[in-house]
Amino acid sequence: MKSLYLLLLAAAVTPAIAQTAPAAKSSLNYNRIAVGYSSDDILKGYNVTGSALLGNAFIVSGIYDDVKTKGQAFGDSISGLSGKLSGFGLAYKLNVGPGDLSLGYFYKTGTVYGTVDGGLSSTVASAEQKGFGLKYRQAINQSFEFSVGYTRLTTKIGFVSVAPTGTPGEVFIRADELDENANVFDVSARYNVTKNIDVTLEYAFKNRNSGGNKIGVSVGYNF
Repeated sequence: MKSLYLLLLAAAVTPAIAQTAPAAKSSLNYNRIAVGYSSDDILKGYNVTGSALLGNAFIVSGIYDDVKTKGQAFGDSISGLSGKLSGFGLAYKLNVGPGDLSLGYFYKTGTVYGTVDGGLSSTVASAEQKGFGLKYRQAINQSFEFSVGYTRLTTKIGFVSVAPTGTPGEVFIRADELDENANVFDVSARYNVTKNIDVTLEYAFKNRNSGGNKIGVSVGYNF
């Protein structure tokens, strides 16, 4: 609850900060499509992301992940499951000093499935993540920029495993559910190879139930 109060306070004072900032707008570009790879304690995989600036302040974004599971979850090994995740984001940005501060919401959902325990168990996991966050982004020069952010993240996972019992024709069904709130802090660094091409490295600090710390790299085209 304390984190929510801080988030609301930041949203309330941001317009006042922006009004006292220099009038010049930042030259940051938000029209971008990218392909990347990311990995945390539970998921790894490739993704396609895109974002666009509507007007002067609204940022819309989308993401599509092709992932595989690794590590441990609910006390059982779930490595080797695969599936798709997709989501969207909406943010409002303000010019603050030499950079931009954005307040936004995102939502992502999907399903992974497959067999574990040497093919003895069939497993399905449905996941949902959503959150509100703040992000500050600033260019250092024409080639380098950075961002720092905070997100109040909610992760929900429904996990079902179906396995045979000792009696032919019988199955054992195990269902678990996770509903976790967490504070996530992230940092990123971007190198603009040309005006249109960039390479971006990101790192997010998360707790175990939200997937653990996450690292990602992407190559983007800016238009």
